[in-house]
Amino acid sequence: MSAMLRGSRSFHAGRGFMVLALALVAFGLTGCGARKLGSGEPVFWPPEPNPPRVQFLKGVSASKDVAKEKASVKLLSLSNEEEDTNKIIAKPYGIASNKGRIYVVDTIQNNVAIFDLVKETYEILPGSKGQGKLKKPINIAVASDGNVFVADTFRKEVMMYDELGNFVRAYGKDIQMKPVDVAVDDKNIYALDISNNEIKIIDRQSGDLAGAIGKGSETQVGLSLPTNLTMDKDGYLYVTNAGTGKVVKLDRDGHIVHTFGGLGDSFGEFGRPRGISVDDKGRIYVADASHQNVQIFNETGRILMFFGDPGYVYESLNLPAGVMVIRDNLDYFQKLAAPNFVLEEVIVVTNQFGPVKVSFYGLGQMKDFKGYDTLPKQAPKGKGDAEGKK
Repeated sequence: MSAMLRGSRSFHAGRGFMVLALALVAFGLTGCGARKLGSGEPVFWPPEPNPPRVQFLKGVSASKDVAKEKASVKLLSLSNEEEDTNKIIAKPYGIASNKGRIYVVDTIQNNVAIFDLVKETYEILPGSKGQGKLKKPINIAVASDGNVFVADTFRKEVMMYDELGNFVRAYGKDIQMKPVDVAVDDKNIYALDISNNEIKIIDRQSGDLAGAIGKGSETQVGLSLPTNLTMDKDGYLYVTNAGTGKVVKLDRDGHIVHTFGGLGDSFGEFGRPRGISVDDKGRIYVADASHQNVQIFNETGRILMFFGDPGYVYESLNLPAGVMVIRDNLDYFQKLAAPNFVLEEVIVVTNQFGPVKVSFYGLGQMKDFKGYDTLPKQAPKGKGDAEGKK
């Protein structure tokens, strides 16, 4: 029942995002029985009477959801089958994108599915064979040059593939680490090492270890069972930690800028924080496998809202793992949105269980609502308010 109560909460900051007791009660009731499968009605968060800000747009669980009955589309698999059979996504975790292509790591089939919704193409990473064979991939990142980097926990390496998916090289064979996530810039690879509670910095050219960051001190909380990381447009690193329930923000030199969150079930707290993403406006998105939602924070760690909580069949999140924010192909996604709901960007979340393995949500606003152009910059202080700490 506690999970249902968490799912029934609605929290919004600023004008138009006030917490209304009536809305909370109504949301709790609809979560128990009023949501009908196949009604065709758009699903929004937060519930009425608040203005809608997030809409479920589309779900992808297999190749048929992308390349629908197109005989000309070639679906590649590790078994070299060339027939147009349906390729399922079994248990996804990490997710990334590049030029409209979505990369999804499957932790059961030990591969990476690559699909393009606009071009209606779907394939399996072709370089995962021979020396480039993935053994237990979990997370993925795509560099600005199009090269793909996959964290493999069994090989204890970060695998690199080119833009076409061909294997290039592996990093970390002589480095003692168990990488669970990876971020990349033009010079370095940042491998999140769960076994040592730190981020290994690896030189992309030489493959040598250039340093390690993230350890705590007597006055600062460091990484504790880190699970996921991301890098924002300014080069800051954000790490979710299962040990403390906190999000830790670091610069590339290893200085801890601030932390927010904590273990719990109040607003701004986490049960099992996993995937994390930061958009161009500094908003931080954190997937929580325990609360089964994605919480959105401003740049200082103040909670703005959450979405995806249990109650729907297809539209809810089910053990969410990875999350990312994209603006590619926004015209395509706009056609999936409800009339008058104008998209700003798209939030993509992987589900390890349930009928939908990759969920697409639109962040936007209704034309009918005035004065709510963007999510507020900060929320009022209150119970569960997650404030950034130096």
